[in-house]
Amino acid sequence: MNESMDTNLYIVRLQKGVWLTDGDGDPPRTLVRDNAERFPSHFHARQALAEARTFRPFRTAEVETVNDLPV
Repeated sequence: MNESMDTNLYIVRLQKGVWLTDGDGDPPRTLVRDNAERFPSHFHARQALAEARTFRPFRTAEVETVNDLPV
């Protein structure tokens, strides 16, 4: 995928019903999908997931495309 052409936003689902967010925590998490931190590219979301995995393995984590979330 050409990252410079990417117009999507991305979030990281750490496990079922749990998303990465900004704030405090190790890593910071939310149970509300709309409150998940948005990343400007798939690359940035993967980087955030890699950092989250320094705390826990999150073996089922996925990066999701989410242009349907409110800004």
